[in-house]
Amino acid sequence: MRFPFLTGAVCLLVAAGCSKNAPDTGGDGDGPVDECLECNVIYNGNISLYSYNRFPSYEERNNRRRSEIIRHLGLLGGIGSREAIWNSYGSIKPISYGESFDFQYNDKVFAELEAAGLRYCLQMKVDALVVNPDNYGPQWQKNLEWYVTLLARRYGDAPLYYIPMNEPDNEGQRTGGAPALTTEQIIKVQQVVYETLKNCDPDIKVASSPLCLLQDESEYDYTSSGRQVLLAGITRYCDYFAFHKHVDIGEDGRYSETDLWKYMDEAEAAGYPRRPALVNENGTRLTLPLVWSDATEEDARRFKAYWIGNDLIQMKALGLKYIVPYSLAGSLSNDGEYNIIQEDTVANDGSYIVHRLEYDAYRDLWNPYAHRLSSGINGSFEEPEPDKSRGWAVSFRGRSFVGIDRVEPKEWDYVSIVEGGARTGSHCLEMSPIDFVPAASIDSKGITANRCRRLVEGVVPGRKYRISAWVKLVRTDGSGEVPSATLRAMGFDPLGKEKAEVSIMYSGTSEDYVKAEVSFTAVNPWVVISLEHNGKGFCYWDDAELFPF
Repeated sequence: MRFPFLTGAVCLLVAAGCSKNAPDTGGDGDGPVDECLECNVIYNGNISLYSYNRFPSYEERNNRRRSEIIRHLGLLGGIGSREAIWNSYGSIKPISYGESFDFQYNDKVFAELEAAGLRYCLQMKVDALVVNPDNYGPQWQKNLEWYVTLLARRYGDAPLYYIPMNEPDNEGQRTGGAPALTTEQIIKVQQVVYETLKNCDPDIKVASSPLCLLQDESEYDYTSSGRQVLLAGITRYCDYFAFHKHVDIGEDGRYSETDLWKYMDEAEAAGYPRRPALVNENGTRLTLPLVWSDATEEDARRFKAYWIGNDLIQMKALGLKYIVPYSLAGSLSNDGEYNIIQEDTVANDGSYIVHRLEYDAYRDLWNPYAHRLSSGINGSFEEPEPDKSRGWAVSFRGRSFVGIDRVEPKEWDYVSIVEGGARTGSHCLEMSPIDFVPAASIDSKGITANRCRRLVEGVVPGRKYRISAWVKLVRTDGSGEVPSATLRAMGFDPLGKEKAEVSIMYSGTSEDYVKAEVSFTAVNPWVVISLEHNGKGFCYWDDAELFPF
């Protein structure tokens, strides 16, 4: 069911589909290859912010804003927009059982998205829009079931997924001075919303309410964490587990998103079902000035563009169902610093001014065509890599290191495409010994390994693939440290359970290239190739290939 309140064309998932007989292979060889390209990026458009205003004089401005944001959604190539039931929020009292709800403003937004060929995910704001007279007791549940039923009957399975509320663990997200929810209350809300939606339409997809952090963390005054709700069984009441991710990315991040599957493992061991995951907010502030006092805004935005290019690969390596960059427009956090459109600044032609470096990184990289299998992977490293946020990317900390005084991520100090030492051709990938010394407690993990990764879009779900690469390990003279290398295939499994990796240890007798190889069966239409080194001695990679069985 799609948009039951509308007549006309049905909105379909924006996807390139499967294209066969492409002109090249996924490696550096010759021959045709089948591809399946599908976008899973949803931008945080916040169009519903501009659908309702009690003052008619604002209508023209709001219409213009919605139109401009939808135009950018099309230019950026995402499948849709993250939206919320905003029209009544702060303007009309929350509803109780038996009361009506005015949907006309959200209807307008969703119809405009449909006309543009775009979809949306829907944040229901049940905490703000449902009367709660007995602190999550029977009357609250009756009111909630009524409100959820109204939504389900109105929009059916048109949303990519429904989500009950945003950051219920964060008091700053609550209205009217209400406290943040406890883990028990978060689970109860999720259960009632999930069961009510499924009773209305089993095809509706439901995500869990995302919390501020995956990790248990006493530094912040949050009432729960992603780990806590997983161990409380939230996956019983959702189709997708949702989380938020800001700033740090990668295994060495202070709050690493790679903990997701570790916590899912714990929940599964406790008897709860395993679910695909999605990141429902994923963005960063301009962090470079925090550690480099002389950094200009252009420096900071260039560093953020590095973050964007690398962040996509890190999120794809998790195998996420959907990825929501935060934010295209409308965010008030940190004075709008997350936004990539300056909605309060209008160019001479009436369009909004964009932050060009970040915008171009999202437009040029966050689509499957930028990494398509048929374009090859530069596995011999013979093609130049002038922009180190594209192509092969080094996994790096999203928050700048203390004392970095530059915009290039520090991890590139230890990874380079070099001339000489190659197995074939003239170039290879060199990984050097890591000598990082933490400068402050926030950097306590430092850099624990070299990880150079490449996203490849277009593998065909259900098909088996092989990744091979040649690696050479060289021990540093006089050092007792033993180098090792690991080849991984990542992100091909949406449940984060299947592994494809092999490690090579320094033999102590020879420093010749040896072949590493892994195989996997694709479930997602992409895979991330990861070349890794423990940072001891030197490691050289060459002639990486990806091909179907």
